[in-house]
Amino acid sequence: MKPLFKRLFSDSIAFAIANVGNKLVGLLLFPVFLRNMEQVEYADWGMTNTLTLVVTYLSMLGTDAAFAFYYHDVKTQKERRGYLSATLFFSCLMCLIYIIASLLFSRPLSMFLYASGTKNQWVISIAIVATLGAIIIQHLLAYSRYQHRKWFFTIFSMSYVIGSSLWSVYFVVVEKQGLYGVFYGQLIGQGTVALVLLFLYRKELTSRFPTQYFKNLLQYGLPLLPTLMVFWVMNMVSRPIVYHMVSPEKAAVYEAAIRFASVIALITAPFQLAWRPFSISIKDREDAPRLYGMVGRGGLVVGSLAIMCLSFVIEPLVQWVASQNKPEYFESYRYVWMLSFGTILNVLHLIVGVGLLIHKQTRTISHAFMVAAIIYLSGCLILTPILELWAVCIMNVIAYLFIIIFVYWQNQKIYPVDFRFRSMLIYITVYLCSMAGITWIQIHHWPHLWIYYVIALFITIVAVFASGLFSINQLSRVKKWFN
Repeated sequence: MKPLFKRLFSDSIAFAIANVGNKLVGLLLFPVFLRNMEQVEYADWGMTNTLTLVVTYLSMLGTDAAFAFYYHDVKTQKERRGYLSATLFFSCLMCLIYIIASLLFSRPLSMFLYASGTKNQWVISIAIVATLGAIIIQHLLAYSRYQHRKWFFTIFSMSYVIGSSLWSVYFVVVEKQGLYGVFYGQLIGQGTVALVLLFLYRKELTSRFPTQYFKNLLQYGLPLLPTLMVFWVMNMVSRPIVYHMVSPEKAAVYEAAIRFASVIALITAPFQLAWRPFSISIKDREDAPRLYGMVGRGGLVVGSLAIMCLSFVIEPLVQWVASQNKPEYFESYRYVWMLSFGTILNVLHLIVGVGLLIHKQTRTISHAFMVAAIIYLSGCLILTPILELWAVCIMNVIAYLFIIIFVYWQNQKIYPVDFRFRSMLIYITVYLCSMAGITWIQIHHWPHLWIYYVIALFITIVAVFASGLFSINQLSRVKKWFN
């Protein structure tokens, strides 16, 4: 098991290099956009991202997850190239359809989406064209990831993020293009890298592949589409809810909180990139269930403690990034930890439901997400007029807790894994109480905050061992492995 842990850890670190660079770029440019865009424009940026994410899901239709499975399931390089070509062709064709639709219906779409109406009429079309480049990049870099071309993946991941960001800064700051400038930059940056990757992978792509590949991809991927759409509902529809039920100004504050919460992706995103191919590649080993259990428990502890440590410095960090010229964004720090913890729980469902993915029972995961979406949406619509931003944050945690409980329960029926799930729930309860206490004392500006931070951290760490999630001996053994 030690070599397997090392392999998962090394893969995650390799992908983290690209992810850390990308997130740092995003964090550094965050104050630039914050200070050079009007508050309503900043909220409109979030609304546009909401639309482009759903376009991405509807273009791929789960074929990216299906390609990850079939890449490791088939035996020959010819078959892998065929699946790559089929996946890329299908996703690009679907995205082209949405580009044409956005051009035909740009006016009513902009009036529905933005408070400013037709002022941003062509932003949607520009953003979807840029999304086409992002889809090509995502598929080809996924292929390089499965080939273990880690440095290739790292270089091109950072290239398109840095390039897009720099071009966006130019159009926003120098050309004063506002919201349009953000997506002009993405269009140039993502389009350029997509063309370069297509040229480099031209010998890996083929125009001849069995139509059965499309059928296989869609049979595996389509059941995941409700999961992806519900993920969109729980992560993106909260923006229009706040935008229209509270105010565009509060939506801008919420968008800022989301940007800060994305810092936790420095941990989760590299792990997610490494986990899917890794978990499938070891599925036939006898010790695989034991490793899945340890990874699930370890991921919960590491991720949650990272969020707690971030919460200790989040208030001054927000004030520094926003600067004294934008005090209207200062309150966004309050919501960061809940949004970040939702990300941890989302990653956790991939681990506690690993057996469902191995046995192609993706419909079960979709059912969990569909029920969670109803819970989330209902709670947001009822509570947002009363609790405003707190409503969407609280419902985010509740919905994801439901998902991991349901997915775990179904997974144990077909692929039992000892996750010590009761201990996980006890730890999560203690953790949520500790974080709620930290937020309370921050809002009320208690003196000597560091004392309460130390107490909360101590209680949470004690809960790891008191709940039975891990023992001291297990912790020592894992430490020796990594040493």
